[in-house]
Amino acid sequence: MSGKSVIVEYDDFMKWFVPEPLDEEEPTCQLEALDFSQVATKPKANMYKYLELLVNALNHDWLLPQDVAISNANTPDPDEKSKQKVDAGLYRRDDADKVEKHTKWAYMELSIECKTQAVQHDPFDESSASGNHEDASDVRQKFLGQIMSYSMLIFDHQQRVHHLMLLIFDEKARIIRWDRSGLVATKPFNYVQEPELLGRFIWRFARMSPEQRGHDPTATRISTTSAGYHMMTKRAKAPKMDIATREESVEKGKESTTSNVSDATIEKLVVTAGDEIIVPGVVGDHARAAFAKSLRGNSICWRLRADDAQKGTHYLLVGKPHFIAPGLAGRGTKTFVAVDEADPQGPFVYLKDAWRVAHTGIKQEGEILKKLNSDGDDGPVPYVPTLRYHGDVESQETRSQEIWKKQHKDEVEKDCPLKKHRHYRLVVNEVGISLDKFESACELIGVIIDCIQAHGHAYKRKNLIHRDISAGNVLIYPKVTQYEHGNVVVERVGLLADWELAESVGEKEEGPRQPDRTGTWQFMSANALRHPSKKIIVQDDMESLFHLLLYQAIRYLPHICFEVGRFVEKYFDGYEERRGAYYGGEKKMETMKSGALTTTLTEPLRFYLSEPGPPEEPRTETCGPTTSPSSGSESPKSKKPNPGLHPINAVFNDMLQVLQAHYLLYLPNESTVASGAAQERKVFPLAPRRASVLKAFGWDKNKARASDISNPLRPTSPANRTRLEALATKLASHEALSHLMTNRYVNEDWPAEDRVPDKLPGSYGTKTGRKRFAESTWVSSQSKTKCSWRPSGKPPV
Repeated sequence: MSGKSVIVEYDDFMKWFVPEPLDEEEPTCQLEALDFSQVATKPKANMYKYLELLVNALNHDWLLPQDVAISNANTPDPDEKSKQKVDAGLYRRDDADKVEKHTKWAYMELSIECKTQAVQHDPFDESSASGNHEDASDVRQKFLGQIMSYSMLIFDHQQRVHHLMLLIFDEKARIIRWDRSGLVATKPFNYVQEPELLGRFIWRFARMSPEQRGHDPTATRISTTSAGYHMMTKRAKAPKMDIATREESVEKGKESTTSNVSDATIEKLVVTAGDEIIVPGVVGDHARAAFAKSLRGNSICWRLRADDAQKGTHYLLVGKPHFIAPGLAGRGTKTFVAVDEADPQGPFVYLKDAWRVAHTGIKQEGEILKKLNSDGDDGPVPYVPTLRYHGDVESQETRSQEIWKKQHKDEVEKDCPLKKHRHYRLVVNEVGISLDKFESACELIGVIIDCIQAHGHAYKRKNLIHRDISAGNVLIYPKVTQYEHGNVVVERVGLLADWELAESVGEKEEGPRQPDRTGTWQFMSANALRHPSKKIIVQDDMESLFHLLLYQAIRYLPHICFEVGRFVEKYFDGYEERRGAYYGGEKKMETMKSGALTTTLTEPLRFYLSEPGPPEEPRTETCGPTTSPSSGSESPKSKKPNPGLHPINAVFNDMLQVLQAHYLLYLPNESTVASGAAQERKVFPLAPRRASVLKAFGWDKNKARASDISNPLRPTSPANRTRLEALATKLASHEALSHLMTNRYVNEDWPAEDRVPDKLPGSYGTKTGRKRFAESTWVSSQSKTKCSWRPSGKPPV
């Protein structure tokens, strides 16, 4: 939210956002007669009494005919894990019985936060030298983060276009409007000396329609007594069927809508003549389980409308979100496992609800998926989602950026720090599984290989580059690969999703198309983090896959790093601030230049087959295997024998040498780096990578081992420049990189069980591997969860 606040006059705010009703005259005399003096003069030491006086002053039938003000300060929302609570709020009278003095984010119409001091508790400072109305004091910054998190919870628990908040500090007040672009706030006004200002806002707000208040009219709550809810609960139950009936229907090419087959549940399985298998919208039992989970507890169910220009209007039935992107300003992505109302017994589908950036040249994600799924250019791209339908949600757009432009008429429009966002929904067939649910390192490597292939075919055949590889965009997908003698084989493959930031290769543009850099901070290349205006090329996305692989390994595999929270902070979240701009931290860049992974204590970072014992003193060996990576070895400086090196060390070693070569050769010269976009588009053949991978790639195990990258690089010199160039070329070649990883995937002895419990502290702000936001830092520092380290400082984005 940094730099995304706009301060306006009270009258302008009311004119733009809180209009006077057309069918009722404003009671000026009654508003002027309101008396808030008792509220302002009451000692704030007794906050509950203070809030009681405030809500009593507001609860008049003529002022709030359909709403009621309720103090929520004493009890948090039982349905919210963060246990955050706002001081008070306005609720519909029909929903008052659901509140009972609790903060209820799902039903709150207007949030009200009260503070005791007029200056220290005002989050904005119009006299700030920075010009963005943000004060440098810790108290003010913390308070801004606090109220931002409250508004974010409103967006999380409701279907919102915007949200209004009343902020009271001593005798002053501000009204704030939040949307996915930023915030617009009034200048402070004295509600004791001018009670009509506060009264006018409350009176008008009470007469605003749900849409004017910020509710999305295309989202309808589903009653627990409705037929729709009954159908949803029925679909959430595990299906049963007669296996003989299923085999007979499959033989005849008919559809089977419910099944229990081996260890997987497959829906709508259609087998064509011959050996070819067509499975539209195949899902495993994980989709049903995820859908069932979304209905548990006090989850509110929704009927969401999705409009497609070609396929018409569809309605999706959903429970609570499967995923919610943290933060307020931005795309605000929510995803749901959904049932299409028009096909209630059909397969589960995946709905993505987001606020896409609506700038010139940025395409809808659905249009990109259409191209990826199309039969042209040698057929659909493998390992990407299959588009069902998509479209913008009516004309819903953010408005904060418009107000910024009104307030900065002398500024160039491209300098506006607030993006224009448009509400958008997209539905795909595949319901993926989060990457952090991988069962073994071998599976994790296989998923990465699949995504390299997906990226390569999209780049070479469809002329598209992804530009946002992250933990939320690389998924695991259970896919039918064989059907023999009544047995369905479901294989967990990779799925490269979220193509909304993709662009056409070779597309001409002057600098970035958005005010901020593109991508997810934790997984962006070190070079892109150091050069915000850099155009993302293949090498950057391939480096992002390396960072993603490391992120999962450091959390879920045995290794020697004993301060995972600190490592993640330095490597993935690290940043440097220069004159108000943020740049990537040095840990990631050091790793790329040195070609070596080290812990926070600069020890070589190694992974083991099981948990190693703590070392007595720092190790001195280099990163990466010098012998067979899966062979056991005993360190003389350990308290107990090491359990044996994990084969993933070899993968990291290979990748690091390729990355180091790229950085040694090209990092000093930005023009050389940019020229990497113009590379030969040689299409490599589609090939399965599992049981038939040796045959498909014509693999020779002995030759493959002889060509392993095993020697560490030395500083660049004329003697080894040719070798460096050969290595660096692999980073720009999907085929070479895929073969490099497939070599290790096939030839190493991967353990069947190597996953360990999550090593990242439970209170860490970026536990999900997505963009970090300021409030997560403050919540973490106050968490009751005990751990040896907690994140601190400003967010990198």
